[in-house]
Amino acid sequence: MTALRRRPVAAAALLYAVLAVLLYSPALLPGHTLSASDYLWTAAPWASERPPDVRPFGSNYELVDSVTQFQPWLQHVRDRIPEAPLWNPAIGAGRPFLANAQSAILSPFYVLSYALPFWWSLGVIAVLKVFAAAFGTFLLGRALGMRYGGSLLAGLVYGFSLYMLVWISWPQTNVWALLPWLLLLTERVIRAPGPLPAAGLGAVVAAQFFGGHPESNFHLLAATVAFFAFRLWVLHREGGLDGVRAPVVAFAGGLVGGTALAAVVLLPFLELLFRSGDVSAREGFAQLKLPREYLRGFMLPDYWGRATHGAVGAFAQERALYVGALPLTLAIFALVSRPNAMRIGFAALGALVLALALGVPPLPDIAAALPIVKTGNHLRVVVILMLCLALLAGWGLDELTAADSPRRWLVVPLALALLALPVLVLGAGGWLSGGELGRALELSFWLDHVEPPVDDASLTAIRMSSLLVWLAFMGAAAVLLFARVRGRVAATTFVALALALVAADLFKAGMGATPAITTAEATQPLTPGIEYLRSQRPNRFVGLAPDLGPSALIPDMAMRWDLYDARSYDLPVEERYDNLWRAAVKDGSPTETPTTDAVLSEQALPAYRLLSVTRVAQDPTQERVRDPALPVAYDGRDLRVYAVRDALPRVAVVGSQRVVPGDDAQLAAVIDPAFDARRTVVTGAALPGLPEQPTAGSAGRARITTYEPERVVIEASARRPAELVLSDVHFPGWRAEIDGEETGLHRVNYLLRGVGLPAGRHRVELRYEPASFRAGLILSLVALAGLAGAAAIGLRRRGRVRVGDD
Repeated sequence: MTALRRRPVAAAALLYAVLAVLLYSPALLPGHTLSASDYLWTAAPWASERPPDVRPFGSNYELVDSVTQFQPWLQHVRDRIPEAPLWNPAIGAGRPFLANAQSAILSPFYVLSYALPFWWSLGVIAVLKVFAAAFGTFLLGRALGMRYGGSLLAGLVYGFSLYMLVWISWPQTNVWALLPWLLLLTERVIRAPGPLPAAGLGAVVAAQFFGGHPESNFHLLAATVAFFAFRLWVLHREGGLDGVRAPVVAFAGGLVGGTALAAVVLLPFLELLFRSGDVSAREGFAQLKLPREYLRGFMLPDYWGRATHGAVGAFAQERALYVGALPLTLAIFALVSRPNAMRIGFAALGALVLALALGVPPLPDIAAALPIVKTGNHLRVVVILMLCLALLAGWGLDELTAADSPRRWLVVPLALALLALPVLVLGAGGWLSGGELGRALELSFWLDHVEPPVDDASLTAIRMSSLLVWLAFMGAAAVLLFARVRGRVAATTFVALALALVAADLFKAGMGATPAITTAEATQPLTPGIEYLRSQRPNRFVGLAPDLGPSALIPDMAMRWDLYDARSYDLPVEERYDNLWRAAVKDGSPTETPTTDAVLSEQALPAYRLLSVTRVAQDPTQERVRDPALPVAYDGRDLRVYAVRDALPRVAVVGSQRVVPGDDAQLAAVIDPAFDARRTVVTGAALPGLPEQPTAGSAGRARITTYEPERVVIEASARRPAELVLSDVHFPGWRAEIDGEETGLHRVNYLLRGVGLPAGRHRVELRYEPASFRAGLILSLVALAGLAGAAAIGLRRRGRVRVGDD
């Protein structure tokens, strides 16, 4: 204890570490994991074997993205390292992997997971994120002049805010955890501009890019630039700066250096982004808005229930605005008690990002006018508001522990007003009922849960339970504040009690948002249906989407089971593949990803055949397809699988071409049911030596001898000049050799790879060596050397200053 008193920063770090471990301790126990992967037991081929203690749709169905995207990607990276996983052949018709950004393979939070047992590492990752967010906010508060107690509270509020905890399994929190560190290093750059702070800022800028969520990267950097400009203005006005040139140079150097350091992931991402359907599909679409009713989440986080105990609506992550009863009170009090430039600035920033999320005019119109920005989802900019509230709460606590705090008495009526406000809201909405009080109490303490569908009585109980929790914590906060104002509690005791109350409040709100389950519940077995689909490799399959519930073999599960699925759930989506799917299989809104769903229709079958889909999987409990063109090839308890006839082989020697100018016309041509991709290729410009009329007989044969993510080897024989067609997406970076001699790649059949093949027997090798990755790697290494050099110079200067002081 004496050592901790002497080292208050270490004491703060220890506090946050203990709280983070305590929060996620159920997932750190042997045989447990922080995951909602028990969701997969609801999908074929595992639904028939779902354990009796696993609920339909699992422990929290709202975490499905982490189950179907982020965890399979993390496992894929673990299997590939130390190789760079550049291409993913398992989903879609092949697609860049590193370029998707969200795989976040270089995120500092994921590094330990590559060495630790996979399922246990998920809990460790969550602990690291929460700790980094909390400790960074504490250090930021101290750098901004906040007292120790206020800084401790600010770190607790941001790191353990409900918004952070409900998103903890997403790559967004890889980025958000670094927001306070960005602002901290920016503050250091302003106050002591030099190579060392600039290098530190660059390292954090790169780390947040490595975090894996480009929209959040943009939001955080925009907030960082705004903070830099604001602090520069405030300090210059107060006479606290000798000049602005040095801070501007250091800040710009940190931003540019950090961006360059992240070029190894940024350049491949930008290449994919500008070749994706996401940009074109979202042109002119209405910006998503946070519904105004979600503002109730500031006080009643369980107003809509929660997926683990009964929920109304979907995606609770968007409405998780809760920072705790006492912190909300203190944040407002900080503004009314001492409205200085710092507090007003953070309050204005928080109000601005909330207005952007709510779609308050003219902000959506401004966003819609900015290139790239107009295609983004800006709802999650709300995380910046969480940090603003955390810092304001810290200043509010400081006011109540300072000897000269003005208007201290205002905090009690403010607390009472906030205590009563939700009561009035629920009363006005007709959500108060004495008959549901007992059930509301049980729901408040998780002694009961509501199964869907939720009737009016259950909804009343859910909302009353949220009110009871608010009254408990807000009531305790009001009592504590009254005791402090009246002088009944000393400052140190007040801070300790405030921290304990807030920790309990945020733990109650966030614990279990990402459930801890056993690894036995998280893992699913290899089934006979999966073994059958494996026997059909390298041909692809699709899984049909039922009217309700998950698709058979949910998209991206192919990565886990070494299969090839024509569906995909990975953004950004390559543009031609996206266009093909929307035109032939399933369309959707600009914000949807229709490539996750497969249907059976006359329009869809030509697209499946083009992509070498030879099998269609279905949940065996669904109605059987009665179509002679789709005979049943496998029928078991786990899956029903239909055969697709006349599909294009994964590699084929094609003897003729059909020249079709224009992308739209080519797309229409390849999904025409009369088109036979086994005999003819559709091209945009004539290929030399290839006739435009089909000839009698086979043009040749080909077989794949090696099929690796970044390398494909094919043995082919052609009776005459022909086109070798591989039914994988054509994308920059793929190179081809015939018998060791480099040759050109053609885009054929609208989106596939083709190689001109002379007559005779040949060995064809295709390799993925993207220039974007090579250029990004070189730029990253140069930036790393530059930042390391700047840090070394800064450390040497610091050492000289210390020697001079001695």
